[in-house]
Amino acid sequence: MGSLPRFIIFVGVVVLGISVVYLGRRLDLVKSAAVQPDASGPFPGLAALDSELTRLIGNALPSVVSISARQYDPATDQLRRIHDMLGIKEPAGVKTPELGSGIIVSNEGHIVTNLHVVNQAKEVTVYLSDGRMLSAHLLGADPLVDLAILKVDAGNLPALPFADSDNVRVGQIVFAIGNPLGLQETVTQGIISGIGRQGVNDLNAEFFQTDAAINPGNSGGPIINVRGEMVGVNNSIALKSQGISFAIPSNLARRVYEDVVERREISRPWFGAITWPLSPDVANRLGLPVSQGCLIARVLEGSPAARAGLVAGDVIEAINGKPARNGPEIRSRLAELKVGDIASMTIVRDGKRTEVPIKVEQQRF
Repeated sequence: MGSLPRFIIFVGVVVLGISVVYLGRRLDLVKSAAVQPDASGPFPGLAALDSELTRLIGNALPSVVSISARQYDPATDQLRRIHDMLGIKEPAGVKTPELGSGIIVSNEGHIVTNLHVVNQAKEVTVYLSDGRMLSAHLLGADPLVDLAILKVDAGNLPALPFADSDNVRVGQIVFAIGNPLGLQETVTQGIISGIGRQGVNDLNAEFFQTDAAINPGNSGGPIINVRGEMVGVNNSIALKSQGISFAIPSNLARRVYEDVVERREISRPWFGAITWPLSPDVANRLGLPVSQGCLIARVLEGSPAARAGLVAGDVIEAINGKPARNGPEIRSRLAELKVGDIASMTIVRDGKRTEVPIKVEQQRF
């Protein structure tokens, strides 16, 4: 064999060896990438989750405000004016400002908060996340559900969208944002621990229960879901407890906001029937095929219930698919509706279940 063929064979072996080494290294890189897709850290999944959560909170924070409501004792109001004339900034009779939180719900400066945060306040100051301090005035409120609508003279504000609170489920991750103890822009995390809580206070509302840490000053601030939507308005804390707080559902907050801003009248829906909660024992004695619900004892003449064709002896089970088994549940269902809405009432009559449409009307007495 001549020198030329030997040289050709030698070159071929070298090229083949280089190719094997190159392919081996590429295979190692592919294997490494399969194990560690993000070379920036050892836990790329957690890093991505952390990034998403901080982005979520960063988008929501500008829509949450801190509120300081200064209240005066009416008995010493004249004394306050005298001290003001003398240039004394803290006259006798001035109460400690009520601290709370609020939620910007429109670009025009409408803010949802709890009524107890601003009730009877002479001065309401709102602190935005960008450092601005603005005076606010009370547009309207519904004391039966402890919600108030404020307005500040500012435009192009970041509004937090309302979620459909009917879709909230136990176990859902939520974040509470507010001004607890004067610590502005505080964020805590938790879950929805319960829905449809009743008897929390005297309000005509059911509540979401959450274990996100809530403290005085969180009142009026939002709990948001993982889509950055407001699912509830923080309202109260269970006394002598840890991790038990309550929030007003966002659908109720939306109704009050629309009543005040669009209708300029608070809805007082009613349907005009006297009911009794149905127990299994009563149902058995009356021979009814259901064990839970509200038994209609009397329908008021000229009422929405009468116009819908409801009669004594009907059993109400639900309104718009949500249980209405007692007086508080009926009031809660109606509180979420606007005057003029057509509600679907599930009733049992003569042993048969049926849906009855009923138009929500304004209470006139």
